[in-house]
Amino acid sequence: MTLLIDPETRDLVFDEDGSFKKIYDNDTTVQNVRHALLTWKAEFFADQTHGTDYESIMGKNQNEIEDEEIKEIIREAVFQEPDVSRIDSLEVSYDRREITVELSATLVDGETIVLEVTA
Repeated sequence: MTLLIDPETRDLVFDEDGSFKKIYDNDTTVQNVRHALLTWKAEFFADQTHGTDYESIMGKNQNEIEDEEIKEIIREAVFQEPDVSRIDSLEVSYDRREITVELSATLVDGETIVLEVTA
């Protein structure tokens, strides 16, 4: 169980009674993977290892970094979530200012998650 964070605004979400909305199980895993991909590595002072190493990707020309190197950086971020067992498909498109990741992954419980994140 974790608190629901709106994927668009990144704000906590409240229900009609004014209580925090909660999510469970695989929804928690999807949210955690999304946030790992939206967070620049070392962005959060209390955990310098969390996030994605966008410093190695963004601001570079496409011929300065190999596509497989970018995918490896993304894989590293996704596997920060211990409930992810494997990545089944991974597509990355980017320019110097924005990166979009589409992925499908299998969780340790055998369930599949699919998400798209633009950072």
